[in-house]
Amino acid sequence: MISLHSIAGTIKLRTLYLIRHAQGSLGTANYDQLSALGYQQAEILAEACRTMLDDSTTSLALFRGELQRHRQTAATMSTEATGLDGLNEYRVDRLLQSAFADPQPLGIERPSAKAMQRPADYLSVFMALFPDVLKAWQEDRLICPENGDWRDFRQRVMGAAAVLQQQMAHSDVIAITSAGVISTMAAELLGQDLAWQRSLNVALYNASLTELKLDGQGQWHAGRINCLKHFEDPQLHTLA
Repeated sequence: MISLHSIAGTIKLRTLYLIRHAQGSLGTANYDQLSALGYQQAEILAEACRTMLDDSTTSLALFRGELQRHRQTAATMSTEATGLDGLNEYRVDRLLQSAFADPQPLGIERPSAKAMQRPADYLSVFMALFPDVLKAWQEDRLICPENGDWRDFRQRVMGAAAVLQQQMAHSDVIAITSAGVISTMAAELLGQDLAWQRSLNVALYNASLTELKLDGQGQWHAGRINCLKHFEDPQLHTLA
C-alpha cells in the first residue's frame, strides 16, 4: 500500500467514501431497519457528509445498497441516492445458521442457547467466532444455500466497485453499504488478503467512514479506515 504522503500534490486524487449503514435492529424480528440509535447516527453522519460536500472541490455522487437499512441511512442525506444491487450485504444470520447446523467440521463451537436467544446481549461471542465462519465460507467448507458461493458475492461486490470507479471519472463518490461489502471492496482495491478482509469485516462500526483514494494512474490508496471522527459521543460507537 502506497502512502498518500508520497503522492499528495503530484497526482489528482478522487475519493470513494464507503459508509457502513447506521445501527440496525439486532435481536428483533427484523434486523433490516434502523434502531432509534441508528437514526441518531444517520442524522449526525448526514451532517458530516454535507460538510464534506461544502468543502469538496468536486461534486459528490451518492450510491446505496437496496436493503432497508441502506435506504434509511441514505434518506437522511441531502443528495438523492442511486440504488446499486452490488452494494447489498450477504445474510450474516444465514451464514451462522448454516455453520451452527454442523459446527464440528468447521472447528467452531456453537454458542449457548441463551446467546442464541439473545444475540444482541452476546454480540462479542458472535463477533469472535464469525471470522472462522467467514473463512469457512470463503474456502468452500461452508455451504449456505441462501448466500450462495463466496466467489459470487465477491464478483457482485467488485461489479459494483467498477460502477463506482466509472463514476469517479466525473466526481467523488459516497457509497452507503454494509461491513461485508466494504471490507471486501477495500481489500480487493488495496491489494490486501482475505485475513485482512475478515479482520476489517468484524471491526467496522455503524455509520463509519472508510476512504479509498484513486489517483490519475488508476492506483488505489488508503485514506481513513473505519473513521468515527464525526461522533463525539462514544455511546454512538456500535458494531451491530
